[in-house]
Amino acid sequence: MALRLAESDDVPYIMEIIRKVIPRMHAAGNYQWDEYYPTDATFKKDIKNGTLYVFEEEAVIKGCIAADDNHAFAYDDIPWELARMDCLALHRLAVDPQYQGQGLAQKILKGIVEIGREKEYLGIHTDTSQENKPMQRLFQKLGFDYKGHLNLDDNLDNWYAAYEKVF
Repeated sequence: MALRLAESDDVPYIMEIIRKVIPRMHAAGNYQWDEYYPTDATFKKDIKNGTLYVFEEEAVIKGCIAADDNHAFAYDDIPWELARMDCLALHRLAVDPQYQGQGLAQKILKGIVEIGREKEYLGIHTDTSQENKPMQRLFQKLGFDYKGHLNLDDNLDNWYAAYEKVF
């Protein structure tokens, strides 16, 4: 098993995972992603910036996550313990539904924590849709603290739960 930086050749595999994940998200009432986001251009930009990671086992990409220092402006309204410059921000965590239920999201997040430490960050800031209860439970299980809720797109129907992990 390995969490590694993604390469441009990985994008078709990542997009296949996204195409499988979106209907499951919608069935659970989570409309955070759709046919317009995230796109292959989103992931290509992450790769260009060196911020997209894939989780690969036995030469099969089973999940992905972006980790960078791009904190949304709405994060300014959250009472974080750590300043944004001291933290990674997480985006677009996805696990292929074929491999869900095997603890891969937990492994991906633990791997990103280690990468953050290696890069000398002091913690992680992230968010997830208010409807994404499984992700909220996972964040809490891994020691992330709930810090409040925010709105990322000026649509007052779309609220997100903000979490912070201090290393």
